[in-house]
Amino acid sequence: MVKQGFLNLTTEEQNRIIDAALDEYAEKDFEAASLNNIIARAGISKGSMYHYFANKEDLYLYLIDQILKMKAIFLKQALAELGKPFEEMNFFENLEFQMLASVDFAMQHYRQHQLSVHLQNMAEGPLKERLFGDLNRAFEDYVIAMVDEAIKAGEIRDYFDRDFVIRILKFNLLHFMDLYPDFEEFMADDSRALKEETLKLSAFLKKGLQKNSNKEDLK
Repeated sequence: MVKQGFLNLTTEEQNRIIDAALDEYAEKDFEAASLNNIIARAGISKGSMYHYFANKEDLYLYLIDQILKMKAIFLKQALAELGKPFEEMNFFENLEFQMLASVDFAMQHYRQHQLSVHLQNMAEGPLKERLFGDLNRAFEDYVIAMVDEAIKAGEIRDYFDRDFVIRILKFNLLHFMDLYPDFEEFMADDSRALKEETLKLSAFLKKGLQKNSNKEDLK
């Protein structure tokens, strides 16, 4: 993926290339993005770029890997601030935490968020499988385990079958911010507004999916 030549650069030099790539990939999807534009933004020669990465795809994969590491650190910090480990959360607490953390990450790291959105919206095919395949399978395994645990704990209404809940949860975690076409305006005006909208969606999902303690259920 990344070549030793890139790893030998100073942190400042690496960041200049990463910033240039993030600018390009945040503005455009993978197909429309131009490696020449990235080279120009970074202020390096084409020969130098190929000394760092074999092609546009390798650079993209490197960025995805870096974003995943950033998100892992971000979630760990958010969880520490919350003061409640995942193991002590029920299904709906976990879901709400992840949604709110995703909003915070998107607001603080907008370019990384936009790259992820472009990747998720990429047309199905060999390219998306190479770029997103392993990540998507790991995400699906995580969602399945999350739903299975909730069903085992009796947190989901019996009316809804397992596959339906998995589909709803996958779509929600991947695309819930698509419900807000004015995402940038939300961020510019007041970040609390977007969080309030996220909490509404969380409450909506909980109301629909949660099995009531008084055993009332949809039939």
